[in-house]
Amino acid sequence: MNLEKPYLAVVFGALLFLGVSTLWDHRLQHEFPYGYMASDTFQQQTRAEGIKDAGNYRLEPFYIVKGYQDVIGYYPSVIHHLGIILHFSSGIPLYDTIYFMAFLSAILSSFVMYILIRTFNKQIAMLSLPLSILLFSSKSYIGFLFGHWASITGQLFLICIFWSVSRIELSKSEILLGIFIGALALSHTSELVYGVGFIFVYAIFLLFFRKFDLKFVKKVSIAGIISGVVSFYTIFIFTKSFAIINPYHFEISNDWGGTPIFYLTDFKLLLIFMMIGVVSGFMLLKKFDVPVIAGLYMLGIGYTNYIGFGIRAFQPRLLWPVYFSFFFGMGLYALIKLIPSAFRSISVFGTGIAIMLLLSNIIPVPNIPTYYKISSSGLMDPWHWQAFQWLGQNTPKGARLYFFYGDVYDQDAILRNSKRTHAQVVPQDFFAALQNRSVKRVYTSEVPADHGAGMPYKKSFLNIGLHQVEDNAKTYIMWGDSFDVCIFDYFIFDKASRQKILADYNLLIANDMLKRGSQKVFENDVVIILKNNKVGGDCIEERSF
Repeated sequence: MNLEKPYLAVVFGALLFLGVSTLWDHRLQHEFPYGYMASDTFQQQTRAEGIKDAGNYRLEPFYIVKGYQDVIGYYPSVIHHLGIILHFSSGIPLYDTIYFMAFLSAILSSFVMYILIRTFNKQIAMLSLPLSILLFSSKSYIGFLFGHWASITGQLFLICIFWSVSRIELSKSEILLGIFIGALALSHTSELVYGVGFIFVYAIFLLFFRKFDLKFVKKVSIAGIISGVVSFYTIFIFTKSFAIINPYHFEISNDWGGTPIFYLTDFKLLLIFMMIGVVSGFMLLKKFDVPVIAGLYMLGIGYTNYIGFGIRAFQPRLLWPVYFSFFFGMGLYALIKLIPSAFRSISVFGTGIAIMLLLSNIIPVPNIPTYYKISSSGLMDPWHWQAFQWLGQNTPKGARLYFFYGDVYDQDAILRNSKRTHAQVVPQDFFAALQNRSVKRVYTSEVPADHGAGMPYKKSFLNIGLHQVEDNAKTYIMWGDSFDVCIFDYFIFDKASRQKILADYNLLIANDMLKRGSQKVFENDVVIILKNNKVGGDCIEERSF
């Protein structure tokens, strides 16, 4: 009896259910971006929206880069294009489809790893697969909730590279390897370094065991040429922007900016089976070369934060349950091999199902990591979404918006949903003005933007400039740290807050602006929007109250 296909269907369904389905309250479509927990999630969503609206990604959406109209599209954009394709093919909102593609990329990563392991042993592969449930444990789940979607997509193609290397002896395999390397470059450039590094490490392994030959060199060289053609433009923009603004420097980092970090100890008792698998893998290294080398390699990558790679070492840890699944399956198989061969297949199937039940927390066992159940609407709500939609559809494209205090605006990429150039008050200055009982025209402000690439623009053929480096605050209005609010075209106020006094202060300012000629153009239960009819003039009286 062949139990493999139903087994795979059960695992795939379980991963969908425990991941995106539970988070999304078991609904495929929502009225607003649902389950978005951090600024980076909105960074990905709004960039995808901009690409969809433009019909291409030649230029960055202007509302992401301080209003510049000529910034080259510089972000690796595979996740965005996948979300857009699914949006147009399904009719489901883009903010849902791009999020879904992040989950699907992670699930496909686990199945590509399954295929890789199955190349060597089907039973070990079946025992390995349930560990992927821990993609949705508390430390890994933040990869989805906090918006590390591009990295997750990139790591899917990184695992595809592992598989391609394992099948390098096949005819024309270099074509697939080249495509996967190129796709990795287009998905998330950080992982490209890991992919190239793995091929180098594997070459050393072949050399050590005297398996290295010119055929391998030829295939890898052809793959390199193919990947170069696929990713030339992306790599060129990267070297002229990201690499200049964020050049490599030796950095030891023990913290991920407050983001939870996945440690080996988070596997708890499962480490016993994984260690058995590591020992067994070493003993059978020649037979299981790629799964063993890939697992150990990604273990090492996860700790390069201690040898100068900084916080970029932490993102691969998000998929540690996939990278280490071979060791886990190998450890279980070392025990199952003690069972008579006649009962081995059913034992593998039963053990796999039991592991799924344990990791899903259906059968609670102490010191066993389990998936992290979460179902939340996230930072967005229907009222803010309605206001953002109104701004993007009813204000001139060149309008400048000013956001006064809002509880969720500290995750500032959410403001890009307005699809207009915008600034916001710095909360500390807002609080100080409230404590001083004063209404002001000039507030300490920030202009949220994506600064990572320096805002590159084309000067001439193969000549890229960087607005962030070249432009002066005096020559461009949206550079600065304090603004006279009267220079803005629209003002956005939240009428509700966790601290009522902050909402009351917002409304006090709004009422003063209405008295000075501003016009209320939108209002719902949470948000009020005013149009400034005296742009550059006297839109508010500075006073005490």
